[in-house]
Amino acid sequence: MSKIITNQFAEDLGYTFGGCIRDLVRFTAREAARVSKAKLPLFDFLNPGPFLLFKGMWSALLQACAIRATLDNCPEYLENEKLLKKTLFQMNYHAEEVMAEKVFKRLNTEQMNQYEEAKQKLIAKAIRPDTVKSELADLFLEILHGKDSPKINDKTRAAVLKQVTLSSDTFRRLIDVSKKNPTQTKVVAR
Repeated sequence: MSKIITNQFAEDLGYTFGGCIRDLVRFTAREAARVSKAKLPLFDFLNPGPFLLFKGMWSALLQACAIRATLDNCPEYLENEKLLKKTLFQMNYHAEEVMAEKVFKRLNTEQMNQYEEAKQKLIAKAIRPDTVKSELADLFLEILHGKDSPKINDKTRAAVLKQVTLSSDTFRRLIDVSKKNPTQTKVVAR
């Protein structure tokens, strides 16, 4: 196992991912909602619930993308499940913590359950060794619209896959930076 990829590295990477997910949700949720054909009210400030739930679902997909990028770019994670669990825990905790006031505390119990169920499905799919990004995008659309929905077509799949690919590339770059400067990542992350 690499001397760079340690328990501390895994913890710091998860923390860093959590902050990145917050920013990606903040800056990409509207575009993601548009391309995924999410049914949202025209004026979400009058009825914020559906858009907040979408942000939670988008966060769940981004967490799955981050874990998939980690598994694809850090073979050490495949050898040591403890590293994966540390990164997952920190990422989930920090992402939900930094978005609590603006998203998660504003969801009702049913919406939180929907988010939790989506997150579990997406993460379970992401940690399978043969999973590819298009499968994560397809699963997200199925969760959002239901299986065999007429809203899910090739154009929608391609548009969501583009968002997933862009996000995954961001996570891959964070991994690369973290590997090159493992001691500085800790300082930046906290």
